[in-house]
Amino acid sequence: MQLPYAHPGYGDLLRPSDGRLYAAVREDTESTVLYPFVLRPIGDGPRHDITSPYGYGGPLHWGSADAEDVAERFWAGFDQWAQSNAVVAEFIRFSLFDDVLPYPGMKRSRNLNFVCELPSTEDELWASLHKKVRQGVRRAQRMGLDIVVDTTNARIDDFIRIYSGTMARRESDDWYRFSDEFFEGLHAAMGDRTVIVCVLHEGRAVAANLLLAGSDAVYAFLGGTDEEAFSMRPTEFMEFHSMNWARENGYRHYVLGGGVHAGDGLEGYKKRFAPNGGVLFHTGERIFDPQAFDELVAGRRREFEAAAVPWDEEAEFFPRYRLPIPHEARTGANGEVGATL
Repeated sequence: MQLPYAHPGYGDLLRPSDGRLYAAVREDTESTVLYPFVLRPIGDGPRHDITSPYGYGGPLHWGSADAEDVAERFWAGFDQWAQSNAVVAEFIRFSLFDDVLPYPGMKRSRNLNFVCELPSTEDELWASLHKKVRQGVRRAQRMGLDIVVDTTNARIDDFIRIYSGTMARRESDDWYRFSDEFFEGLHAAMGDRTVIVCVLHEGRAVAANLLLAGSDAVYAFLGGTDEEAFSMRPTEFMEFHSMNWARENGYRHYVLGGGVHAGDGLEGYKKRFAPNGGVLFHTGERIFDPQAFDELVAGRRREFEAAAVPWDEEAEFFPRYRLPIPHEARTGANGEVGATL
């Protein structure tokens, strides 16, 4: 499994409730293309659109064949399929690495994500961290914190307790408040590719990371910390040991992700663990049926007008016909409220 986000078990758990998970595959003796995506209905009609499962993805390519030649043949076949299935538009979240097939649509630069190129020794990893991270780890050590790494899901109850409490404290969107069944299903699908790293204080878990492991990269997927443990600096301690576990187990990269918005505090925090590891995250956009796309956007604009909400022509949201109506203005609005991509 090159990219954990391309695993069918992951994609099925994270797909929108009205969507169906697909994978487009092209394989020959010199190359393989794997493109996981979700096909969603648009309203009650025959039209559909495509989105990536949450996280990183896109059309993944490996092998010795020329990528441009493979792309030309792959997209020709894929576009025929899209046309026969009344696909109006496509939105992709791309992998951060160079395993993505050339894309015929528009690629949009988003925010920086941070990737640590894992060195061969723990000393080198330690030296690469920002001094504030090292200070936090030292404080955690003085406070007597311990670390445990679990690949069997034995610590899932600790993780769920800490993660759920963190989401409630932050008043996070409902989408991020995953059920117990979701986490059990994730491990059932991906096995030891799901890794829980817990920080213990006097035997009790006070912080936890859920990692997803691929072939040469480990991804920090979800995490949380008990509020009463903040002063002991468990988060820096946990992230350092997560990175070091990945290094010890032969992984080349540790992906921390990015902030909610470019330049925010979360981005700055993650940068401390990979000061020179900023990688631009890209999304992709394509319109297969311009006429249908314009009709749907016009309909969405009318829904905004009916809700007395200004229509933002400059909004960088794709596809525009799924632009969410602000929550406070939804009463009385007609039609589907689009899901944030």
